[in-house]
Amino acid sequence: MGPTVGQGQWPDMRTAVPGMGAPPAGPAQMQCAAALQRLYGWLQAVLPQAPQYTGAVPLAVEAVRLYRNGHFDACLAQIQQVADFIGRGGQPYLPTQ
Repeated sequence: MGPTVGQGQWPDMRTAVPGMGAPPAGPAQMQCAAALQRLYGWLQAVLPQAPQYTGAVPLAVEAVRLYRNGHFDACLAQIQQVADFIGRGGQPYLPTQ
């Protein structure tokens, strides 16, 4: 289970990315799905030691919402906002490829 944020908990983004077993419809969808999975892993690894980055969680949840609604370019832009937020905190966001 993910870390607690505020009053609730943030969703498990590994299961929030639908259709990972099926071939993606296009390159933007595939890129977004992969970026969300890397972002989830990064947040899961970093947040227990660096809780100052919990502000990235709502931004990441919004990226998942955009993905679910088929707005893949907006999803990628939102993931960039998460990376920018993390970078402003002094932590480089370098997900594994």
